[in-house]
Amino acid sequence: MGMRITTNMIRRNYTNNLMDNIGGLERARQQVETGRRFQWSYEDPAAAAKGMILERRHARNEDYIDTVKNTQKWIDSQSDILNELSGYANQIDESEFMSALNDPTGTEGRTAYAQNLRALQESLVHALNTQYGDTFIMAGTDGRNVPFDLDGGKLTYQGIDVNDAEAMKKLTGQTQYVDIGFGMTFYPDGHPNAGEIVPSSAFDMAFPGILAVGYGTTNVKVYDSPVADVAGKQDANGNEIGDGVIDDKDSASKYMPLSNNIIVLAGQMADVLEKEPLDRELCEAMWNQFKSGREELQNQFARVGTKAQLLENTLTRLDQESQNIKEQYQDAIGIAPALAITNETYAKYSYDAALKIGTSLLGNSLLDFMD
Repeated sequence: MGMRITTNMIRRNYTNNLMDNIGGLERARQQVETGRRFQWSYEDPAAAAKGMILERRHARNEDYIDTVKNTQKWIDSQSDILNELSGYANQIDESEFMSALNDPTGTEGRTAYAQNLRALQESLVHALNTQYGDTFIMAGTDGRNVPFDLDGGKLTYQGIDVNDAEAMKKLTGQTQYVDIGFGMTFYPDGHPNAGEIVPSSAFDMAFPGILAVGYGTTNVKVYDSPVADVAGKQDANGNEIGDGVIDDKDSASKYMPLSNNIIVLAGQMADVLEKEPLDRELCEAMWNQFKSGREELQNQFARVGTKAQLLENTLTRLDQESQNIKEQYQDAIGIAPALAITNETYAKYSYDAALKIGTSLLGNSLLDFMD
């Protein structure tokens, strides 16, 4: 005996199937809109867990990328300043000082060059006191205060005379680390540097400006000329060098403490140019000392260039990592756009077909009531 199919049964089955079609259409539409294979974690718990891990990795990687880009701007600013300093140093060395020594107008001409040297001296200080936003770039870790101050020929860095080698050496060790994905770690308890950042695990963006222009003094040989040998004469260390017998082979070498700082030297060079008679031996010694300082400035410029290249390589690596994470994320919870659109089209077709069947099966009045 056959089963009796009533109108209520047809209506109920049709309504259930139509709701399933509507739900399928909505899921397909969400796949197209979000690019996700599912919307709720219970639909695929394993994939959802993997997706959450990848989302955290991606967010952290994006933070690293932002940090690297901001640090690149900081390092580029340091490089620009060092390039400007190098230009001023070259001008002092090659254009002003040597031209002054060879100027045929004598005192008047050398005085004009001395004024130019002092102007360049001020320019060096202004460049070193450049700010990035409201932070002094070349101030090491004390970026809120003006790092260099030139007053009456005396130059200070963070309030200390730049000729104080011991104090300056401590300031050259200032660091400011940022985490750019090197796995920043700290020295463990028991280590001599416990609690401090392991240098290789982070990037040091600090640049103590004193490194660029030098510090301390050096005893430089200035004079070396034949003199009469006088009994009781002493050398720089207090040792007897005279025996009372005049010997033309005897000579006296005089050493002078010259600043290793090219800014201080520029001012001292200007002072010498203004004095009469011109002390050419002292000028020669100062010139050689300045060239040594200029070479160290170039070394620091190269050092910053190396740091800039490291950041560029790091950014490339992080960009690649970001792409890899996106691909893993897509494999875990994503759906191919073409497949999502195909599913949405098929779901729309099924829904439209269901409506047409309902129209012919139940009549308009019932469908209107259902709406």
